Amino acid sequence: MAIRQVPLGFLYLPSNNQRNLYIMKKIYLLFNLVVVSLFAFSGNSSAQITVTSADMPAIGNKFVNDHDTVKTSTSKISVPTMGASMSWNYNFLPTTYQDTDSFVNPSSTPYASSFPSANLADSTYGNAGYNYWNGTGSSFSIEGTVQNIAGATAIIPFSPAVLELNLPAHFGDIGGGTTMATIAPIAITYIIYDSAKGVIHVTYTDTIAGWGTLTTPLWAGQTYNTLCQKHYEYDIDSLWVHNSGTHTWAFFQRQVTKMYQYRWYANGIGNLVGNMTVDSTNKKVQSMQWYAGLPNSINELSKQNNTLVYPNPCTNQVTFRYTQQNAATIFVFDITGREITNAEMKNGAAVINASAYSAGMYLYHIADNSGNVIGNGKFTVVQ
Repeated sequence: MAIRQVPLGFLYLPSNNQRNLYIMKKIYLLFNLVVVSLFAFSGNSSAQITVTSADMPAIGNKFVNDHDTVKTSTSKISVPTMGASMSWNYNFLPTTYQDTDSFVNPSSTPYASSFPSANLADSTYGNAGYNYWNGTGSSFSIEGTVQNIAGATAIIPFSPAVLELNLPAHFGDIGGGTTMATIAPIAITYIIYDSAKGVIHVTYTDTIAGWGTLTTPLWAGQTYNTLCQKHYEYDIDSLWVHNSGTHTWAFFQRQVTKMYQYRWYANGIGNLVGNMTVDSTNKKVQSMQWYAGLPNSINELSKQNNTLVYPNPCTNQVTFRYTQQNAATIFVFDITGREITNAEMKNGAAVINASAYSAGMYLYHIADNSGNVIGNGKFTVVQ
């Protein structure tokens, strides 16, 4: 998923095959469905910077992002200390997986008419849909998102747009606001219900609470002069279901969630250089992402992925082998993001029957027993 995250909460619907998915960066409805501690200390020689529109993404930009989502390593990271002239060292974080953000002109996407104020759109490899942004010399905001939910395309505008930064941005700046997102009815199969819809209310507060140096594992330790924004989010998610017998809508459940993020901005990159997600207590780190450079001829999704896929391309079947011992399940998706199948990985291996698949590219995610994504990539079916 992208290093930049969309501020939204969670919606759940119990099912026989339920698994929890974030609706950040991108929205997901669950209908049917590090090695060392972080050191933060003052007294370094970093320079305080100002972030301007020149430091935001632009059309044509592509960025590789590294992710650490494994609980065994993120649980060892401390929540960063905020203040002036700080030093945040993430040099030893392991990479769980990589993805690529691609920023394009909204007019090149199928859903531009639903977001008339957007002048930028982005997609993350391995995830269907887009985020739609509005960037000016004075602000950078997200207008909405389009996601594949339970096999259906959901167009979800934010009203009003979610402000990420007022520009130029300085240490001590405070922002925030409220927004609402509506998820139109989506077909489901759950007991007597045939569709579901949702509304998400979000209240958020952003404070540029720190400045200093951020060191990431990139190139064995890349250090940036940064501003760090502390983001707090309070979400109320409401879900309704439609009774196929009575043809009426009924309220199903409401869920309240809280979360924190720490976002690091630097000059001259055009993307976040770091993004940490923390739980509702602001004590437990759940994931860390960092800028990993620009795409090149190497398939960045395969770097440090520890996954062997063969034959690729395939015709009748494809074998997956994860070289570590913690692989539990593999999920296969079509290019729209719809799950095709999942299978247990025994001793780190699984064989998928692809004989009924249409020719084309498919995506896969490998998860451990806790549901952490520990590998992903793509394979091709030819017939």
